[in-house]
Amino acid sequence: MKIALLLNQSYPNGYALTKRFHLYAKGFVKKGHQALIILPHPTEKNKDTLNKNTSGIYDEVPFRYMSSSTIRSTSFFKRRQQDFTGSIKTGIFLLQEKPEIVISSNFSYVFFIYLRIISLFTSFKIFRERNEVDNLKEDKMSKFRLLRVRVANNLFHGSVVINQQLLNYMKKELNDKKLNIIVPVLVEDSKRKEKLPIKNTIVYTGTYRERKDGILTILKSFAEINTKYQDFKLVLTGSPQRSKDYKKIVKTIAANKLESQIIFTGYLSEEDLWDELFTARMLIITKPENRQNFYNFPTKMGEYLISGRPVISTRVGVVGEIMEDNINIIFTRYNSSDISKKMEFVINNPELATKIGNKGREFALSNFNYLVHAERMLNFFSDNLK
Repeated sequence: MKIALLLNQSYPNGYALTKRFHLYAKGFVKKGHQALIILPHPTEKNKDTLNKNTSGIYDEVPFRYMSSSTIRSTSFFKRRQQDFTGSIKTGIFLLQEKPEIVISSNFSYVFFIYLRIISLFTSFKIFRERNEVDNLKEDKMSKFRLLRVRVANNLFHGSVVINQQLLNYMKKELNDKKLNIIVPVLVEDSKRKEKLPIKNTIVYTGTYRERKDGILTILKSFAEINTKYQDFKLVLTGSPQRSKDYKKIVKTIAANKLESQIIFTGYLSEEDLWDELFTARMLIITKPENRQNFYNFPTKMGEYLISGRPVISTRVGVVGEIMEDNINIIFTRYNSSDISKKMEFVINNPELATKIGNKGREFALSNFNYLVHAERMLNFFSDNLK
């Protein structure tokens, strides 16, 4: 089977969706099928990017940018030209290569219409990758937006959906009766074999937004625990400068005098990220309850669990249904006081915390193995091509 995966994020170095698409493709390749990650538009914003090659093979997965450069122009009009040209080239490439399946991440409405028209000439089936609810920043969609989403949804033959809650939303709100398969967060067993010494670090790898990942609440929690355990550091990966909450983040850090206790790593390579995860005393993910978080399943949860380190998490969404408190995860309420108490629990119970972390790793390997789900997806596609 020949499968094309259309990605709207950086590759091969990127964030959550990049890793998810990579594991889709790698799983297909491992199972003996052809897979290619296609990037219709440039994704990088400056020349310092790690993603400079417009084509190649990364970790067994072939990829190809449809533009002559991975870098987006600083000119508004040139960016529109890049996007238009890349979209046209993508369609032509699909016409030439004739894949049986196309899996697409989120693009413009016009691009989706273009894809569907192209599919009429080659008979490939288009599946949309769904890992978030539509209009996720709103607690309720207007009737107009709901209608628009329904029309867009009808352009696809089906979807790859990250959890049952999101599929239920699609069936109820979008009246979706198409071909759908649930594929949870995916993990690949780390190749790391050596045992690394555990450091007094609390690691967080989410976005720098309070609404999505509770960054301000995490900072306040750390401030509370820091009054007792001043030898601990809070390690935050990525860069917060572009966050809408950046000023609040800086203010919270200053108000609690945490400047010397917090480490901003910037963007990390995969190897460096694993170093931080595998050596952390604990990992934290405290999503607040809202419409966005109810329907998603954080990719970083898979990375956290596979590290074998204890994970502190809120119960929001599917995580609260499938994981077990003090067995394979440590659940907390969404407030700084309870989060800091759970941090202290991990600090004072290192053996039990490590046991919980190991159980979390076992759960991830049993339930989120990318090769298992690649096989499921291939069977699903094969059955529906007949």
